[in-house]
Amino acid sequence: MLLLIIFSFLVLYNFIRDTFRFEPVTRTSFIILPIYATIMTVISMIVELKEWHFSVILTLALIGVLLGWFQTFSLRVIQIDKHSHDKSSGFKYCRGWSYLYGFILIFIVEIITNFSLGERVTFKGVFFELINEILRERFKFLPYNGWVIWLLLAVTTSVYTLILIHRYPIITKVLTCKQHEK
Repeated sequence: MLLLIIFSFLVLYNFIRDTFRFEPVTRTSFIILPIYATIMTVISMIVELKEWHFSVILTLALIGVLLGWFQTFSLRVIQIDKHSHDKSSGFKYCRGWSYLYGFILIFIVEIITNFSLGERVTFKGVFFELINEILRERFKFLPYNGWVIWLLLAVTTSVYTLILIHRYPIITKVLTCKQHEK
């Protein structure tokens, strides 16, 4: 159990640290992930047919829009020196505090939604769900998530991407270009 706790704190530390580091702007994060999350939302809803309600979907979608918008408050984008040997997209972004707070709020919304849908919520279950959620954040293409988290992920990442493109129109070229000039 001690090893699990140590592992959990290391994963949590890594997630928090990376929230404040600049990462390359990639199509995987801003184009592929929202599309994949949307597809997985539909698949999860079909598989879990009896566990969702239209009013819950609408409420979660609205909350997702607000949280996706909130997560962009501390978003920063920088252009990498064009003469750099970095083979990334030419731009890097840093999520910042609002992203971290938004992540926590998404986690809380997920727990409340699952509780309201009749799932049993315990401290141990919440702790493991937090670690699961952080691992999902780091490895977004993990195969199983419930429809609630897929829906929240689809909406928040789509809104995040749309706001990024709106604030930094040059990013559109980066996300749609197949080859970058050297």
